[in-house]
Amino acid sequence: MDEMPAHLRPGEGAPGLSPGKGLLRALIALSVVCSLLAGGYAWARKEVTISVDGQTRVVQTLERDVGGLLAEEGIVLAEADLVEPDPKTPLERGMEIVIKRAQPFVLKVDGETRTIASARDRVGEALAEAGVLLGPLDRTVPPRNTPLTPGMEVEVIRGREEFETIEVPIPFQVQRQNDDSLPRGQTEIIQEGREGRAERLVRYFYENGEKVSEEVVGETVIEEPVPQLVAVGTRTLLASRGGENLRFKEMLVMEATAYTPDPRCNGGYKYTATGRKAQRGVVAVDPRVIPLGTRLYVEGYGKALAADTGGAIKGKKIDLCFDTYEEAIRFGRRQVKVYILE
Repeated sequence: MDEMPAHLRPGEGAPGLSPGKGLLRALIALSVVCSLLAGGYAWARKEVTISVDGQTRVVQTLERDVGGLLAEEGIVLAEADLVEPDPKTPLERGMEIVIKRAQPFVLKVDGETRTIASARDRVGEALAEAGVLLGPLDRTVPPRNTPLTPGMEVEVIRGREEFETIEVPIPFQVQRQNDDSLPRGQTEIIQEGREGRAERLVRYFYENGEKVSEEVVGETVIEEPVPQLVAVGTRTLLASRGGENLRFKEMLVMEATAYTPDPRCNGGYKYTATGRKAQRGVVAVDPRVIPLGTRLYVEGYGKALAADTGGAIKGKKIDLCFDTYEEAIRFGRRQVKVYILE
């Protein structure tokens, strides 16, 4: 049997490994591996904050993304719940995850009423999330920037406008000008007025199909109106039949009748309501139009004094006293100019 070379025999030549020393080295290696594993675990573990409707807690996790952490914590999200950041976002140490639970509210839109849930902060945001499109003329009750609260009733009011072109008359103006050839108080139309025409653009506004307003937004004149010209008498001197110039302050056109103290006319009353004798020059008037005691000049009759009244004499009516029954019959009933003298 050959002998083991001296350099391979224990205690001879190069030093060898004893059983005790090998075990020690193995234990040291294992300790290093365990330390590395423990350090890796500690490094992989993340501390994050979770806030659900304002309730906050701190957790530690080995999950890689937000969705994994929520599943690990047993947090189930409803379809309308909001979570920030997105569930697919990788987790980072110190990250804050905010969850806002959706709350129900009542939505009235386009003739329908339904209850939906939203976690949005304001009415407009919740409507956008629900797919409700708002036009530039639409509005909401309450307004879009109102904070959304649980159970709130939100109504969408659809606005619509229409325009119509219509033709309308333009009133003519009445222009007055003094004329000293006419007695004071008398007027005469010297040019007839005529209405003009215009095209008017009208805007009608509807909410949920009902008209709520209309306004004129434009107008174009097609034909200008023609003013009416009226001459206004300023002459205050009146020439009577006797050539006397009388000054008056007003002229009235009145319906005149005639009476006499003859019993066939008035039952035989010879005195007026003011106690004057009924005779030519005394006339009956409505005191609300011509005060009693007023001096007058009556066209086709002459000077007169308002000194009597009558049950049928109302408004612009005047009853002229004549001396004889025949004169009264000849005068009859006619329109006359009555001048109120100064």
